[in-house]
Amino acid sequence: MRDFLYKTAKKKLNFGIIMTELKFPVRMCIACKARLPQFRLLRLQVHEGEISAYSGHGRSFYVCLVCADGNVKTLKKALYSKCKKIDKHILDVGKMVKEIATNG
Repeated sequence: MRDFLYKTAKKKLNFGIIMTELKFPVRMCIACKARLPQFRLLRLQVHEGEISAYSGHGRSFYVCLVCADGNVKTLKKALYSKCKKIDKHILDVGKMVKEIATNG
């Protein structure tokens, strides 16, 4: 049901038959550079030097669930290069992302 809510349908007329073409917004994971549908990624932001769930204001980034679970080294490297305001002393980036993923 959740997948259905995120799909937008575009109807085309093809030889008298109405066909439905499904469109997904595609976003990229900052760690592994995989392009996935938006609803399959976690949307996070850096607010006051800490990683938190996206609040609706400011810049954000996407992380796939695979990178959130295991690819901590690549995730940390991507965060340090992309986010200027992140505290460099954060050591448990993977732990913080997993906690946000489970709690929402």
